[in-house]
Amino acid sequence: MSAASASPQPAEASVLPQEPVVSLSGRRIADADDWFELIAACALKGPTRELAANLVFVAHTDEALRVSLAPGFEYLRSERAMEELGTALAQRLGEAPRWVFEQGAAAGESLHERVHRERDERQGDAEDAFLNDPEVQRLMQQHGARVVPDSIRPYNE
Repeated sequence: MSAASASPQPAEASVLPQEPVVSLSGRRIADADDWFELIAACALKGPTRELAANLVFVAHTDEALRVSLAPGFEYLRSERAMEELGTALAQRLGEAPRWVFEQGAAAGESLHERVHRERDERQGDAEDAFLNDPEVQRLMQQHGARVVPDSIRPYNE
């Protein structure tokens, strides 16, 4: 028996493919929707959550994460909240962002503004659907029924 034939041969059938390693390093926030998803994934609490919800995403480059904070909300930008937000984002982005705050109101909307806008849209849709229901119309016309202001709510709320 030769030395070459004595060495064990690897069994190809037992070799399992390795899962690809996914690196978060270098991930960039593409747009406001990506920003909102990222903020939601961080499960922030307290003042840090309020800060993140009121930031308007502007851009994310290799150099910095550019955001805007609406006038009147500057008090949310505390050192502690910024540090906690940076730490939470670092877990998702692979590194803590370098912040650049744009002056004045940005063209986009904050998560807080989006939530309120979407809630107002759902409320308007619920009111329209209720008031345009044929049975409600019949009750209003035939019996003088009136809708109590602010009594209509979207079904899922």
